[in-house]
Amino acid sequence: MKRLSTVLSLALAMTIVTPAVTHFQDVLAQDSVAAKVDQPRQIQITILGMSCPFCAYGVQQKLEKLDGVAELEVVLETGIATLKLEDDADFSNELLEKTVVEAGFEVSKIARNFESDYPDFERKPAGE
Repeated sequence: MKRLSTVLSLALAMTIVTPAVTHFQDVLAQDSVAAKVDQPRQIQITILGMSCPFCAYGVQQKLEKLDGVAELEVVLETGIATLKLEDDADFSNELLEKTVVEAGFEVSKIARNFESDYPDFERKPAGE
C-alpha cells in the first residue's frame, strides 16, 4: 500500500511539475529568440598589420564611409573592427576587404551575428 501511495504521489507531482517545466522551457526559448532579434546586426573584421593608433584610425576612417554603418569600433590591441549596422544593411566580403586593403592592411576574418547572403570568411595562414 505504501508503494502505491508513493507511486501516486510521484504521478501527481509529475502532472503538476511537467507543465511548469514545459512553460519554463517555452519562456526560455522565446527569450532566446527575442535576444537575437533585439541584438544589433554586427560584422566583426579581424585585421592584420595594425601596430599603432594611427593604423586603427586609418581603418576607422575608411570603414565609416560605408553607407549603412550605424556605429564603428576599431580596437588596436585585438585587431578587430566591429561594425554595428543599420536595419537591413550588409556588405559583401569583397567590399569589406577592399576597404581595409585601401587603408593599407589585410583581412584575416569576417564574421556576422546575423543571417546574410555573404558567408563568414577566414583566410588560412600561408602554408596550411
